[in-house]
Amino acid sequence: MDGTAPRQELRKYKRREVHYPVWIVVDPGQPPRRCMLVNVSQGGAKIAIDEQLEPPAQFTLLLTHRGHSTRPCRLVWRDGTNMGVEFLQPPPPARRFATRPS
Repeated sequence: MDGTAPRQELRKYKRREVHYPVWIVVDPGQPPRRCMLVNVSQGGAKIAIDEQLEPPAQFTLLLTHRGHSTRPCRLVWRDGTNMGVEFLQPPPPARRFATRPS
């Protein structure tokens, strides 16, 4: 052990690991850019992006390619090919899905 204390978790919401394709609308006149949702919580997400992508301070995240489900986002941090975003509106109420028989 190096004698350092464990890092305290400062997030408001617990994050869930996912690996799911999402799209970012950087400019409404351009096609959405495909990215990968790495983890997500009620309040934000970590997204893997192309290194050349320069996301604006605020943008729309498409959770489906056709844009049926979207989240307005604010860029919080960026480190190379990863960025953290805050959702600017709370997500809609969760839908209940029927469970499939095994």
